[in-house]
Amino acid sequence: MNKLDELKNNISAIEEKIGFSFKDKNLLILSFIHRSFVNENKKIVSEHNERLEFLGDTALNLVVSDYLYNKLEMQTEGSLSHIRSRLVNATICSKYFENLNLVSDLLLGKGEEKTELRGKESIYADAFEAIIGAIYLDQGFETVKKFILKNFKNIFDEVAVKPELDYKGKLQEYSQKKFGVPPVYEVIKEEGPEHLKTFYIDVIINNEKVASATGMSKKEAEQKAAEIALKIIEG
Repeated sequence: MNKLDELKNNISAIEEKIGFSFKDKNLLILSFIHRSFVNENKKIVSEHNERLEFLGDTALNLVVSDYLYNKLEMQTEGSLSHIRSRLVNATICSKYFENLNLVSDLLLGKGEEKTELRGKESIYADAFEAIIGAIYLDQGFETVKKFILKNFKNIFDEVAVKPELDYKGKLQEYSQKKFGVPPVYEVIKEEGPEHLKTFYIDVIINNEKVASATGMSKKEAEQKAAEIALKIIEG
């Protein structure tokens, strides 16, 4: 039995995991088929989940926007946008997918299967959005909204009431106040392929290196370096 047939036979178990029953099971099946699997199995499958992902991304953004608009009545447009970005980015969408315990059901090409876990983050995020798109096509927006809030409202609430610490902002305030100059972040080196880079960052204050950190993006590495620098400064 090939992997596609295994997925089809496992649909009832997947529906049980996500707590949702599809009218059109083919939509759910499609949401688990990654482009790389199609490229390696063209004799048995021709369609992948990227079109569903497109729909799911839009639906997820609308659900989160609606929820935050009604929950955070005193927040500005800019603040709402920032909070929403933390609830729909690839990192957290990947976690949504993993929380539903669906990783083992995803159909990937052999190369993607061998990719280390953090390299699969965008694949898992896309698959989650594809599932949302599939639910939207199967039973409409209100059903999508109920599904998302049922499973992830607790995460939305936590992020909405717990502001993200801006370590870079705090470090800049310290540096400007003490030395009259902002911190400088230098990229020391970059490693890995384009889709899986690691950035090495030094943070320098008043011409002196205070801390170093790594991250999957410059922004992530800079925030980590700023956090470490603050801990060193605050002793």
